[in-house]
Order: sequence, then C-alpha cells, then structure tokens
Amino acid sequence: MKLFALFLILGMGTILSGCKSNSASNAASQQDTSATNKEYYPISGYIKNQLKWLDSVPLAIIKYTTRDHHTDTSIVEKTDFNTIAEDLSFPDISSSILKKQYDEVSFIDASIGTISLTYSATNDTALIRKADVLLDQNSTAVRTIYLEKISRISDSTCTRKILWTANKNCLVTTIIQKPGSPESILEEKYVWDDR
Repeated sequence: MKLFALFLILGMGTILSGCKSNSASNAASQQDTSATNKEYYPISGYIKNQLKWLDSVPLAIIKYTTRDHHTDTSIVEKTDFNTIAEDLSFPDISSSILKKQYDEVSFIDASIGTISLTYSATNDTALIRKADVLLDQNSTAVRTIYLEKISRISDSTCTRKILWTANKNCLVTTIIQKPGSPESILEEKYVWDDR
C-alpha cells in the first residue's frame, strides 16, 4: 500500500510539472504574439478626426509663414489644409507593415498629469524618424503630437518638424540643408483657435 501511495505521489508530481511547463510555454508564446501585435497610437487616424471636426465648426484657418525673420499672414481654405495635414501625418506608423520599424517607450508624468508615448525609428531610411504623443493622464485625450520627418531631395536633406496642438493649431518647421550652404528654415503655423 505504501508503494502504491509513493507511485501515486510521484505520478501526480510528474503530471503537475508537465502542466506547469506547458503553461509556462503557453505564457511565453502569448508574450511573443502580443509583441508582434503591438498597438501603437493611431496618429494619422487622430489627425483625420481633427480635420473632420475642423470641417464641422465655423472657424477660419490663419496661416503665419515666417522666413528670415519676416512673417506673412493669409487665410487657408479648409480643403487645402486637409491635404497639407494628411501629407504631414503620412505614412501611418501604426499600420501593421510599418510598426515593426519603430520602438515605443511610454512614460507617465504624474507631476503634470500626462502620458507620453514616444516612437523611434529603428532604421535610418524611415520617413518618420520620431513621433511623440502627449496625452492627458485622466481623460487620455491628446494634448500634442510631434512628428519628425527626414527625406532627401536631390542633394539636399529636408527635415520637417510638425507640432499638432489638439483643437488649436499646427506648427510645421521645414529645414533644408544643402552641402556647403547654411540651413534654410521655413516656419508655417496654421491656427484655428488662438485661445
């Protein structure tokens, strides 16, 4: 009888350890799956929603263009601004194809009540090199989105720094660097709510 009890205990131990290693391997495979199915903040989708909202309100879009310390002011049609804004947020780094090329780091700053999501390109050929999304910690509403895009135009490097402030404005700083020449900087600010 003692021998039977001993075999029963050893058998149960073997079964339990087998279950434990299976559940550990299942947990590891679930972690691997979640790593490949990461969810990034849909920046392009957010900007498209902002454009729909902007189309629905009676606000004019004022454009301030600054070059060489001189600023010109004009009014921009909403359809023209929609085209500009969609181009600024292209490509969508949250798409299944592109998100593999970015690393995400998140940070909660309780002192100012924000959640920061930072996306950094893992290669030097990505058009969007960096993206920052600043969310309100309580409501998770977007406060600002920052994008940094770098492209080559013939022998020049074009860097575009885009700062979208939710429901208020969009600032685009374009820096053109040609070999042997000083930087050319163009600042365009589109404002629809200056409060």
